[in-house]
Amino acid sequence: MPLIFDREVFDHARVGLWKIDETKETLEGLAELDPDEETRYASFKSEIRKKQWLSYRILLKKMLAADAVHLEYDRYGKPRLRDSTLFLSISHSGNYSAAITSQTTPAGIDIETLKDRIYRISERFLSSEEIRNVGEDSRLEKLTICWGAKEAVYKIYGRPEVDFQRDIYIGTFPYLCTGKGRCTARMNTPEGNEFFDVFYEKISGYMLVYALKTDGNK
Repeated sequence: MPLIFDREVFDHARVGLWKIDETKETLEGLAELDPDEETRYASFKSEIRKKQWLSYRILLKKMLAADAVHLEYDRYGKPRLRDSTLFLSISHSGNYSAAITSQTTPAGIDIETLKDRIYRISERFLSSEEIRNVGEDSRLEKLTICWGAKEAVYKIYGRPEVDFQRDIYIGTFPYLCTGKGRCTARMNTPEGNEFFDVFYEKISGYMLVYALKTDGNK
């Protein structure tokens, strides 16, 4: 079953995860695209990109118990559900697609493959303090959580003028043996500081991270 889970994480928010093991043709039959979406879909060259794009639409149909789901994008490329007030964020990596919806709180989500490459780029997106906080234990997982957290927070903000290293700070956190846990994030914006609760979960060589905006520092 490609739907790995569709769970309520708070009384106002749901998170869903889909494993893409269908053919492109099967996904095409399930997605029910409108003419504008068909045009956009046809512009993709990569088969995996097409499958990812279709799969999170199908995932959202399951999460929302809807016959069809149609997405729109703002001028920065941030997606939203057509004719809906729900906050939305989506992500995909490899054979997984993920989504979060929230009725009341801005939310962001990211899923990343656990890869050694993150060691080489960590100094580009983490401050020296964050790198010290990560330490050596479970380093691959913790670096990936930090990247996923910053991606999720960035998606909530939805504007391009964000420097991951300078503008987003991830608080210290332990990496639990269960592979699940939480941390906090702070983002500096022109309007002032914004704060977020962040949750992570390791799933079959991937790290799923999602964030929800809060009212203040915790």
